[in-house]
Amino acid sequence: MVLLYNFPMKEQSQQKIMDIYLEKSRRYFHQNTNLTDEIIDAVVNASKPRKYKKGEIFSKQGELSDKLGYVCAGIFNVFSIQEDGALFVANFLKEGDFVQGAFELSAPGTLTIQALCDTFVVEINRHLIQKMYLQYPQLENFARLVVEKYLLIYASHMIQIGTKKAKDNYMLFQKNFQSDEGRIPQHMIAAYLGITPTQLSRVKKKLSDTQQAY
Repeated sequence: MVLLYNFPMKEQSQQKIMDIYLEKSRRYFHQNTNLTDEIIDAVVNASKPRKYKKGEIFSKQGELSDKLGYVCAGIFNVFSIQEDGALFVANFLKEGDFVQGAFELSAPGTLTIQALCDTFVVEINRHLIQKMYLQYPQLENFARLVVEKYLLIYASHMIQIGTKKAKDNYMLFQKNFQSDEGRIPQHMIAAYLGITPTQLSRVKKKLSDTQQAY
């Protein structure tokens, strides 16, 4: 008899977790945007929570992607593999960030987005959201600002690693990803900073020695 009741209880528990993440995305829009309640309700009601297990791909380099989402928990690695096999890490997307596989629906993505741990996303189909833009111009303006924000972050990062010392870049990384650093493999952090894992180890040792001196 116990087994008969385990299934629905488990499903109810999972549904409760999913509802929590939907409500989390709703709360983000209320607290961080000027979107009306009608627009927020339309977006949230059309969205679905999804869990990406560690190592699972949100979108893949060279393939089309028709979804975007809001990261409720966890972290993604945004990277590409260069022609020579080198790893290029463009960004890490953590809780509170938006994730999108490609800028154009008709064009393949240039980056792969992969979960570095179990990651929960509230996602929506991009074809559907584009239809909403016609009904809600304010939503389209918000989406444009989000894209501009991430382009600026990427450009600023590329300038940072090209003009600043490795130590300064690592300290900025620590500031931006303080609570998530333990989830990110060292070779990915190094790739993000544009240095080798060996160079990263040296930077961390120097910082540790300096801290111990005080």
